[in-house]
Amino acid sequence: MKNIIKIPLIVIPAIILIVFIFFSFFINSIVKKSVETLAPKITQTPVNLQKVKISLLSGHGEIQGLVIGNPEGFHTDSALKFGSIVIDIKPLSIFSDKVIIRDILIDGPEITYETSIEGSNIGKIKKNVESYSSSSRPETKEPGESTKGQKESKKVEVDTFLLENGKIRLSATLLQGKTLDVPLMKVQVNNIGKDSGGASFPVVIEKLADAIYKAILEAVKGSGKTIEKGVDTVTESAKGIDETAKEGVSKTFEGMKKLFDKK
Repeated sequence: MKNIIKIPLIVIPAIILIVFIFFSFFINSIVKKSVETLAPKITQTPVNLQKVKISLLSGHGEIQGLVIGNPEGFHTDSALKFGSIVIDIKPLSIFSDKVIIRDILIDGPEITYETSIEGSNIGKIKKNVESYSSSSRPETKEPGESTKGQKESKKVEVDTFLLENGKIRLSATLLQGKTLDVPLMKVQVNNIGKDSGGASFPVVIEKLADAIYKAILEAVKGSGKTIEKGVDTVTESAKGIDETAKEGVSKTFEGMKKLFDKK
């Protein structure tokens, strides 16, 4: 009887080790595939990811070359480019009911804020994120209504999110891809889901997107002088085209101040 009991006790650690090794080998490809599958559904735009490196032992990871494309109707190459996103996850929390992300650091992102008469590319993406978040939240149950049989979604806690050294490229659809650059202020968000037992993944995404969007709007609203300087610069660079085209470029930039007030 003792031998029968001892066998499972010996086998269980081995099984755990095998599972851990399996995930260690495939976690990077799993995360990459998940991002490239889920992100386009959230943003309603093309999304490309170059590389993922995550260590289950240390919890340290890096996402490289994340590019979020533009919604239909915009002409710049992309909406958001993140060269490097460094993350620090509490080891093994990915196997629990709540994933604890200690830090997310985005350094030097490149954001293209393109406007048209219908609004901006970033504003459109924000609306898409909000729509996804709303549709993904579990239905609120009436008091006394049973939730039996429903699987609880995994919760997420983000202790610190920091985005710094960012750059915004201002453009208007009429310019067919031409841009002017302005700096983006630091964005920091702390303790998402920490005091509430964790937040759902859609809620975390919406909170971070909202913080970034507000910082972008602040930078855009304060970009008047940059746009004024850009009128002369871009008009001068339009050598080789006829005078009517030059005048059109100048007028377009002068009208960008009003366009950038649109969300």
